[in-house]
Amino acid sequence: MMNKNNIELILKGIEEGDQIGGPYELAKIFSKSLELNNEFNEEDLRARYLTWWKSDAFDTGPTFAMVFQKVSQGISIEDASIQVHKELNGMTAGCGPAHRIAPLARYKDIPTNQLIDFARQEARITHHHPDAGNCSAVMVLLCRYLIEGNSWAVSKELVSQNKEMKSTWINIQNANLNAGGYVLDVMHSAVHFLNVEDALEKSLEFAGPSNYCPVIVGIIQEIINEKIEFKT
Repeated sequence: MMNKNNIELILKGIEEGDQIGGPYELAKIFSKSLELNNEFNEEDLRARYLTWWKSDAFDTGPTFAMVFQKVSQGISIEDASIQVHKELNGMTAGCGPAHRIAPLARYKDIPTNQLIDFARQEARITHHHPDAGNCSAVMVLLCRYLIEGNSWAVSKELVSQNKEMKSTWINIQNANLNAGGYVLDVMHSAVHFLNVEDALEKSLEFAGPSNYCPVIVGIIQEIINEKIEFKT
């Protein structure tokens, strides 16, 4: 039986894997937006991200920082995201969206098949590359399937069989085990450690000062360990 609020458990998982703090803060912001709107509200979320950026933002990652620097100068979020994508020569497939998406999984009134679209929309606020949105969608599906009571093995199998996510799951399987921030590698590395004992400890040792795959590991391990349930 749970002895903590569901979202506190998800945030605890993020915090345990997050050695710097940015993913934890962004997930809290996303969580607050979901809680107050009782749904995914992109306009509200954008405004909250911008407020944080203008106040005490830190450890946002370069893509988020570049996008919201432009937004704070009056450029629309859509144009800012595209401009940054071009300025970075298309290298906007970072893991930031996958780090902050987990709170969405616990809302039962949001159907599982809608999670993919919402994850992609949320990712495009800052990361225009489709890999960022697709891996964020894989992450939220894994969390949802686990919250529904499936095992880790079954949750992975369900993602692999999802017709929209099959190709991304294959790309994750074929990606590289490393401590970098490219989201396919981050997801590959996280799944690698989640398949063995002492996943979080091993992922933290592997990642060193980087703040990438351990965040994913921390979230999923906490859901598995604490049997998080739906927010009704």
